[in-house]
Amino acid sequence: MYSIMYTLHLDGIMVRTTDITNFTEHRNHLRDHLRQVRETGRPLYITTNGTTDAVVLSPEAYDELADKAELAESLTMIDRSIGDIRGGHTQSAKQALKKIADELGLKFDR
Repeated sequence: MYSIMYTLHLDGIMVRTTDITNFTEHRNHLRDHLRQVRETGRPLYITTNGTTDAVVLSPEAYDELADKAELAESLTMIDRSIGDIRGGHTQSAKQALKKIADELGLKFDR
């Protein structure tokens, strides 16, 4: 016997129909849904009137997503820094420290 899982587009993302539930169903079957998320590792989309209201993730999936977001943010900052360097928008540490000391009214001897 074969089981067919349908996929559809929910908010522009391909999702299995088994990974979508409405709010009432989710409230009534919370433990089962949490088990499903843990076992499959896939997110569960909670809808109201056909619109996604929330997404439930396993802790592992959330951590992986957070790690990827942090990496993307770091890479973006590196790209911006490289652009600043190439654009000549930098100064030596000594110049930067002198500027900070001047702004704070501190004497900078070195």
